[in-house]
Amino acid sequence: MPFNYVIGHLTGAILGPKLFGSLIFYFSGDFDSDLISDLKTLVLAAGGTLLVNKDHLVSQICVAKKTSKTLIVYNADQIDHCTSGDEDSRVLEILETAEDLAQRIGSRIIKHTWILESIAACKLQPLSCY
Repeated sequence: MPFNYVIGHLTGAILGPKLFGSLIFYFSGDFDSDLISDLKTLVLAAGGTLLVNKDHLVSQICVAKKTSKTLIVYNADQIDHCTSGDEDSRVLEILETAEDLAQRIGSRIIKHTWILESIAACKLQPLSCY
């Protein structure tokens, strides 16, 4: 691949609109500290906005509805790896908490993997039900 092509592609990626530029992210539930740190770094690098507490999320939602989409992110790994009854109830609680919050503020919930998939594809992936 010619060097000029690579430079042009990178310049467009840097100067062009940010992938998550109109999105606000709130992480709900339990995440491994390394995973959430990496996800937040990726969101910020792609131009997204992070809200760090639920009170701020609820208070800012009127402003956010006018200009951007708010996404409630939950840890899909917990859903995919549940094995015992106690873990099942904890996972359901995490998912229900995210769903309740999203419904209360008129937002969507997404698996954390949506962030990774969107970045890998260099475009926003469709928002599924979860």
